[in-house]
Amino acid sequence: MARQKSGIKIREEKRDKLEEKRFSLACKLIDKHIDLTKIVASEDKQRSFDLMWLKFDTNLSANKYFKDVKKYSASYNHAVKYCQSRIEDENIDIGFPKLIIQSSRAKSFRTQKWFNDGKRVLDFYLNWVKSLETKKTVDITISDILFTLIFHSAILKAPVLQEILDQVIEKRLKLEQISGLPTITVIVNDESYHTNTYKASKAVHQAQVFISPLSAHLILSYIKEQKNNVINRDRNLTIYKRYQIIQLTQANQGNDVEFGLKRFLMGAIYVLENYFYFNLPEHTWYIVIGEEDTYSLATSNWQSIIYDIQHHTSNQKEELNSRISIVANSSSKEKNHQLAVEIAKLFKRDENAKVAKKTFVEQLEHLNKKLESNHYPLNEKAIVGWLLSKTSNCEVSSIQTYSNRITNRWLALTQDVDLEHYQEEDFVALYNEMIELSKTEKAKNKAATLINEVHQYLVDHYQVESIAPLATGDRAHHRVGYISENMFQALLIKINGLTMTVDEKQALSLALILGHRCGLRIGEIVKIRIHDVAETQNYLEILNNKFGNNKSLSARRRVLLEQLLTEPDIKLIKRVYIKRSDYKSQTLIANQAGLPYKAQALSKMLSSLIKEVTGLSYLTTHHLRHSCLTNFQLMSFLYDKDHQFNNHPSVKFLKSLLPYESDQAVSIINHFETNLAYKKIYALAGIAGHATPSTTFSSYVHFTDIQVGLLLSQTNFKLSFKHNQILKIPRRRRFETGSVHLEINEYLMDKLRPSYLLKPIHSNIFSKTCNEEISKVKRYSFDEVHQILEAYTQKGDYENLMHIYDVSQETFEKWHSNAKQLREASEFQTTKRNPRLFDINNEEYLLPIKDRYGDDRKIMMQMTEKFRSIYLESNDKKSIHQFIYHTLANSQYNKNFISFKCAVDLYNYLQIVCKLVYKKDIRLTYYNYAQAAEKDQYSWSSALKYIPVSQRRNMDDEQKGKFYQNKKQIRVELSLASQTEAIRIENREESLTTISQWTVRTLQIFCHYVYIMIGERVKSN
Repeated sequence: MARQKSGIKIREEKRDKLEEKRFSLACKLIDKHIDLTKIVASEDKQRSFDLMWLKFDTNLSANKYFKDVKKYSASYNHAVKYCQSRIEDENIDIGFPKLIIQSSRAKSFRTQKWFNDGKRVLDFYLNWVKSLETKKTVDITISDILFTLIFHSAILKAPVLQEILDQVIEKRLKLEQISGLPTITVIVNDESYHTNTYKASKAVHQAQVFISPLSAHLILSYIKEQKNNVINRDRNLTIYKRYQIIQLTQANQGNDVEFGLKRFLMGAIYVLENYFYFNLPEHTWYIVIGEEDTYSLATSNWQSIIYDIQHHTSNQKEELNSRISIVANSSSKEKNHQLAVEIAKLFKRDENAKVAKKTFVEQLEHLNKKLESNHYPLNEKAIVGWLLSKTSNCEVSSIQTYSNRITNRWLALTQDVDLEHYQEEDFVALYNEMIELSKTEKAKNKAATLINEVHQYLVDHYQVESIAPLATGDRAHHRVGYISENMFQALLIKINGLTMTVDEKQALSLALILGHRCGLRIGEIVKIRIHDVAETQNYLEILNNKFGNNKSLSARRRVLLEQLLTEPDIKLIKRVYIKRSDYKSQTLIANQAGLPYKAQALSKMLSSLIKEVTGLSYLTTHHLRHSCLTNFQLMSFLYDKDHQFNNHPSVKFLKSLLPYESDQAVSIINHFETNLAYKKIYALAGIAGHATPSTTFSSYVHFTDIQVGLLLSQTNFKLSFKHNQILKIPRRRRFETGSVHLEINEYLMDKLRPSYLLKPIHSNIFSKTCNEEISKVKRYSFDEVHQILEAYTQKGDYENLMHIYDVSQETFEKWHSNAKQLREASEFQTTKRNPRLFDINNEEYLLPIKDRYGDDRKIMMQMTEKFRSIYLESNDKKSIHQFIYHTLANSQYNKNFISFKCAVDLYNYLQIVCKLVYKKDIRLTYYNYAQAAEKDQYSWSSALKYIPVSQRRNMDDEQKGKFYQNKKQIRVELSLASQTEAIRIENREESLTTISQWTVRTLQIFCHYVYIMIGERVKSN
């Protein structure tokens, strides 16, 4: 008898069927209202689509099946995906609507109970602060330190208070300042706090706590005046026990408060808000009390942004260019799909026989050597190498147990994964997936331990990035980091100096810009297609496509480039867009071959660059996104009209970290944010592509600490004249500062003079690099020459292209003059005064026709870089100029060869051309060799033998009986084989017209563009 389904299961299946029905209905409404044929025929496709979509949305919301908000949202999102699929199948270039992400405002802590508690805490504060009127600095107690930290510095997290009090009691507190704001570095020893940096190779939670000048004065006064050592009983008190003791002491003094520390700290918000008018955004209050998370920067990162420095690292660094080359050109590896079976067989013998360790080790070593000696992927080398490393201190039975736990899942989940290019966050995500395959907590921890060991083997033997130890019970680690604008500009300058093509440099620079300015993930950057970018380049869409999927539903968004990019950034994206505009279905950012970058490969390249430029080993490409979101939140704070900063020096410092001038920053904030304060954080989450602000703040926003410190420096704590005694304000200053809180804070900071955050001994200054005038000649590619001159000859907007590519009028006129020479100068014309390099029927054109096939165009890119290198290194450029001139003066637009009538010319030509292309691609065809004089044969042979016989073709036999068989002068034709030659010859084998070679005009095209760019130098020789 079949088992009857439970009521829960029946209702669940019913809900699923109804949802499928709603999804189907939503798709039918799409088919009804979105007419792709009309959209294609429309002059304004986007407007046509928007109107149709509005009609669809109206009908969807009016339908009785979609009245519920959740049902409407789910069906709307399904319809968006269905519509996108249809439009992409038709390759229509229009933007899509955003998905609906449901979120709700967090429940407020401001309840009636909190309000009542707050009033009682205010009474407590007024009694306590009045007691300070009669005290001198020698009378300050540890209770006073606790209360000033709570009420005057808004420190409302118990573990942070615990650590600061411990530092004060043990006299190890170090007060420093960052741009005029007093600060304390705190290591929080609480297992519930996630870690964010490393100290002595141990992951710790470090907080940069900014306090008010008033609290700083009381703390330092207490430390200075404290004569007696604190007894051990007091030294070891927890914050909660200390609070209970203080409660009793205060109660005996008539200042009673009955509730516990947590309620007391929450009640302190009432005092700060309603008595001091300390105005924080609501979400920041949740961060202050620990209900929401955000993480401070490491000390080394603060040093970088304060002093604009590059840290010196002791590790020997590999040359960046070679690292990038290795990453960019990494090839596919051979895979051993039977490896798991082979490993399992090592542990198996006859039923009663024990596996001998010596035999086991020998077989495992043999397998390891096999993987090492061939091009097998790193994941396979890692698991076998790690198992082999275990043989030094483990028996075979133990190794088998470990292998059973980890080998299969390791090989399954790391298949086709490029571990060489993984960053820390990539490893953590991969390993967490492996750990989750275990069912119990105990099994998960055992798996995590083994994964730690395998990863450490990778670190030791293959130099991959190290990570924090994994275990389900361990504290989570957040990789915090920030790249300031000066650091970012240093990165762009570094890219400009790399040895690579202009196109590659622009691709890397644009990837950096989209990460740092727009907060895009590397995975999103590499999959942006040309038609995901608006034709005006004002915005782009982050969509699922064949190059990759979004991380989540909320990651689908429109990125407003016009608002977020600076003027130089916009110029660059326009350049790249125009260059790539012929490849609508391809990616915006591509490598030298025009192919998309792999996310891990691009991340590895840029991370290597970031580490080298900053000297901070923990910074990666993901911190570009951190920096963007931190900057946006910082702008929201600095340009909030509700805040008055009274020209505090820290404001200038914080604004210097941003990429925008004040006007643009205000414009950005006004564009994205609403007037409703609590909704501002949702604008930030929208830019990040997060469903909730909690995700954004917990991992990506890092300056809330200094913002709290800045507001504290501007807060009026309503002190009376009687407090001048404990503040040690001299009699002559009392009247002056009696009612002016800003003067009190300024006076206290002047008297305290805390040291600035220590600058590292070994470092370089970014600003020196960034501010130096770069006197290098601008480098342009053939693409820029082609597009500008083509636009000029076709009466297009060539001046706009000149602006985008930053080409001066003088440079354009030089290009135009050189291009006209190739058409009009006598040396480039036939005896009939027709141009050699152009079709006589096309009287206006100034450019050569490009090679037909991509593989041949790729060769020209490689020639360009080799030519630049040869040209720069050569002291005598005459031979190079002669090479260019001979190519153009001895070729024709409709022929694929270059003619030679002098043996010396050919010999000299080959010396240059063989440095630009592979010798195997050169073809020589020669005539009249047999009839020529022996002396001529000898002079030509030294040049001809430079090319292998298999690539030379003697036409004497084929020309027998022809009219010029008695001609005595030797003539040679040099041509370049197409990269598709082998395929074309094979395709012609069974046809009536077979061929022996397939050549192209790549050399002529290359020299044509070179002459346009440096023709005046060529002619001078």
